[in-house]
Amino acid sequence: MLKKFICIALLSMPVISCKTDTKPERPVYTADEWSNPEWENPEIFQINREEPTASFYRYRSEENALKNESWENSTLYRSLNGKWDFYFADNPEQRPTDFYYEGFDARGWDTIEVPSNWEIEGYGIPFYTNVIYMFPPNPPYIPHEMNNVGSYQREFEIPQDWDEKEIYLHFEGVSGAMYVWVNEEMVGYNEGSKTPAAFNITDQVNIGKNKISVQVLRWSDASYLEDQDFWRLSGIERDVYLFATNKTTIKDFTVKSDLEHNYKDGVFNLDVEVANASDTQDGMQLQMRLLDGNTEVVNEIKQLVINTNGVINFNHKIPNVKTWNAEKPNLYSLVLSLKNKEGKTMEATSIKTGFRKVEIKNNQFLVNGKAVMIKGANLHDHDDKRGHVVSEQLTLKDMQVMKQNNLNAIRASHYPKNPHFYRMCDEYGFYVVDEANIEIHGMGATNQGLDGDEAAIAVHPAYLPQWKEMHLDRTIRMFERDKNFTSIVTWSLGNEAGNGDNFYATYDWLKAQDDTRPVQYEGAIAYENTDIHAPMYMRIPEMIEYAKNNPKRPLIQCEYAHAMGNSVGNLQDYWDVIEKYDVLQGGFIWDWVDQGLLAKNEKGEEYWAYGGDLGGKEFQNDSNFCLNGLVNPDRTAHPSLYEVKKVYQHIKFKAQDLASGKIMITNGYDFTNLNEFDFSWKLFEEGKEVASGEVPSIEVLPRKSKSISLALPELGDSKKEYYLNMYANLRKASPLIPQGHEVAYEQFQLTAYEPDVFSLEHTENGLTISSSENKVTISGKGFEVQLDATTGELTTLDYGDGNILLTGIKANFWRATNDNDFGYNMPKLLAPWKKATTEQKFSGMTVVGGSTNEVIDVLQLAENPFMAKNGKLKITTSYDLPSVGGTISIAYEVNDKGEIRVTNSLMDLADGVPILPRLGNNFSIKEEYQQVEWYGRGPHENYVDRNTSALVGNYSASVAELYYPYIRPQENGNRTDIRKVIFTNETGAGIEIFGPELFSFSAHHQYNDDFDPGETKQQRHTFDIVKRDLVNINIDYRQMGVGGDNSWGNLPLEKYQIQPSDMSYSYVIRPVR
Repeated sequence: MLKKFICIALLSMPVISCKTDTKPERPVYTADEWSNPEWENPEIFQINREEPTASFYRYRSEENALKNESWENSTLYRSLNGKWDFYFADNPEQRPTDFYYEGFDARGWDTIEVPSNWEIEGYGIPFYTNVIYMFPPNPPYIPHEMNNVGSYQREFEIPQDWDEKEIYLHFEGVSGAMYVWVNEEMVGYNEGSKTPAAFNITDQVNIGKNKISVQVLRWSDASYLEDQDFWRLSGIERDVYLFATNKTTIKDFTVKSDLEHNYKDGVFNLDVEVANASDTQDGMQLQMRLLDGNTEVVNEIKQLVINTNGVINFNHKIPNVKTWNAEKPNLYSLVLSLKNKEGKTMEATSIKTGFRKVEIKNNQFLVNGKAVMIKGANLHDHDDKRGHVVSEQLTLKDMQVMKQNNLNAIRASHYPKNPHFYRMCDEYGFYVVDEANIEIHGMGATNQGLDGDEAAIAVHPAYLPQWKEMHLDRTIRMFERDKNFTSIVTWSLGNEAGNGDNFYATYDWLKAQDDTRPVQYEGAIAYENTDIHAPMYMRIPEMIEYAKNNPKRPLIQCEYAHAMGNSVGNLQDYWDVIEKYDVLQGGFIWDWVDQGLLAKNEKGEEYWAYGGDLGGKEFQNDSNFCLNGLVNPDRTAHPSLYEVKKVYQHIKFKAQDLASGKIMITNGYDFTNLNEFDFSWKLFEEGKEVASGEVPSIEVLPRKSKSISLALPELGDSKKEYYLNMYANLRKASPLIPQGHEVAYEQFQLTAYEPDVFSLEHTENGLTISSSENKVTISGKGFEVQLDATTGELTTLDYGDGNILLTGIKANFWRATNDNDFGYNMPKLLAPWKKATTEQKFSGMTVVGGSTNEVIDVLQLAENPFMAKNGKLKITTSYDLPSVGGTISIAYEVNDKGEIRVTNSLMDLADGVPILPRLGNNFSIKEEYQQVEWYGRGPHENYVDRNTSALVGNYSASVAELYYPYIRPQENGNRTDIRKVIFTNETGAGIEIFGPELFSFSAHHQYNDDFDPGETKQQRHTFDIVKRDLVNINIDYRQMGVGGDNSWGNLPLEKYQIQPSDMSYSYVIRPVR
């Protein structure tokens, strides 16, 4: 019963009015030492908290229940989101202890928005750490002096029509240990940041105004179980609301929508728990309706039993049911209504449910009988402006980008998400691994050295009985809240947390509660308590070994392809193997989004902050290890996302007989016919489209193939290179993918590339070579080339508009270190090649010319310039490379058209020299030549181990557009398989570079070193990359792959490395006028 009070005015009390525009001074509090707090006792993780239930919302009518999916549109709910009074204390001894009492003066407090993380709002420091705790580990204890405390307070109103109802206070998620008071009375305590905490406050609230007070401690014993690889942020970070129920109410329900008869017919089972707290509800009924759109499929009414909290069961068979899967997420509406004996609806709720069957058979993970491929990514809660506060709009954006890039699965790493996330996964179709909020990485993890370490195990919470109930509590709360979401196909016990008795207990509990989903845990892959072999970062040879050696479980990597910075190399190699072996069924890329926080530097320039920023530099941090995403914090794509889309595509094209236009199309979908797509083709000659056509609608069932024949025209010129491109586009829009969206593509080379030839034939223009003041000058009709005889450097390249060079051609063996490179310590391991770039010793120059290739004395050219009328002239500059014990020569052959063939020859390397990061040339030209066209792979950045998505074609961009701004600056902007590249100014004049063999190039308004922090990572950001007045060009024989297995030790695959040996390559520079 609600308390009711009469307000009496005390007329004898004086009224004092004090008007001021000055904010009251911030109060200072002193508290006694907090002895034996709940937050240092692992056996106390809640006080007075309601038992967890499924996620659903109550309405006053069936109509409202059906048309709404959120609590916000029900009059039985009141939001407590918004402005709260807030006081931040550095530690418990500086917290207010009596602020929940009536009359407490909080005028000097600040205000804070709820939901939010207080560090994002300017209180305390946001810390990013991966494994190491932010405090010295000594479970369950926390250093009091460093434990921030946030105190919240606000008023709220209870409406008159909530009288006689049960009233609850619901926190969807609070990061930290939380105490709650209502109207001076403590109503409860909670730990566990990513699942709800609800309290019955019926006895504490009044009709009209009330006051709620909340105190949150940043760290607690629960922090030992929340050591996830993310920003450590605090506060009320998910929705807070009140809700009211009748005494007799739907307390909870469990839906199982299964399949039978070869997955054709539905098996519907519903258990409804009704709280029947009154004996005055005689004749009440519970109605269950199941709707397919507006069509009623089931309608059943059952009588309530008075004065019991019993379970009411409904069972139905539904023939020819519409099944749910990630491709066709068919959902039915379940409506539950409590009615009085007159048939009036007293309370109603509705959720969506889908019929699907998840099984493991013959070591394969099956959905509706199909061995689905898991093409997934891990997803953290992250908003670059709001921290861990994730809106439905942002979630929708994530799902749109995922769907449009062929992802079909999400691992909820490493904790349960907001309820709206699962509802949207149900609606839009994703296979979800729901993961308990347990990670104890800082105390040790199985498969990472904990196994057999008895000293570590002796203090590890996963192995100690006093922590067992906390493990179970987190698992149970996840399960109970999320059990009715169809998209959840697997439960996960947690992440990187050991595998003691407490994890066997959570595994056993889940298996006893749910026979419709498997359970996985990476920490148990060498033990019994996992149904799926779910390793992380297993390399390709290990995957093959597993598949070939009597596997007992399907292998789905819970994490792979570490996408840190410029990464995700060899993804196609992964999937070539995955698609070869039945037991290999994909995995979840780590991870989806860069966890950068939007900030401004002292100049007001925006940037994304990472570990060590925002005041965290002097504290434990793991630098930019939070930047592992396929997308930026604002969800714009990394170049690697294009590779993921291509590799993850569900439609495959294979050449059968290209001469006759015969192509095999394979449907890799499990539940989708290819008649839902439009297929087309285009024919390209030297990158220019010369023909195209549409493919008539084709019927190809899931997992089947069909050959088609294209009416290709005759190839016009046998000496030119032709490519055939195939495309598949969505015929009709789906909820997240627009009509016409390209879902798959492939490219086939029809004829070989025949490069232009560098000619030394006589054209009667002739060449003159002379020297003056240590400068060797080659001149001809309309051009002049000059080299420094003391350094060998090409210093002048003038095609009639002045010298375009700013720095000459130099041999380059180094690249700016990417994150994977730092993982295997490239600055140390491959250091000889950096020295070979910076410490070259000029050893001489030779000039050869004339019909007999005679050697010309450079010194004599000052008095007697040499005339080469047959067009033959070659200058070779040589350099010693002491750090690798070899030499590099750069030869310049100049013809009388002003074309220069540049030939690099690397020779005589010492034994034991490491692999090369790259072999190429670097030079810079004037800024005006910033328009770029190339014929090669593009349009996006690509590397030798990440270019299956980049088709060969003609592309154009500005130099600025070639730069990709990784949040931590590093190697970027490369393009591979280049036939030619052209740099021009606004008048169209410039240079073209082509080669007898394919090469790579990149170009920036920065030097290579501008992207390289040196021996170690520095706290660098995009604002450190300043535009220079130049165009810096790399023309490479090859650059090694970016890598992609992990970012802490593995080099790029051997096939994408550059082994040290004698090597030579050449390219030609010619004028564009």
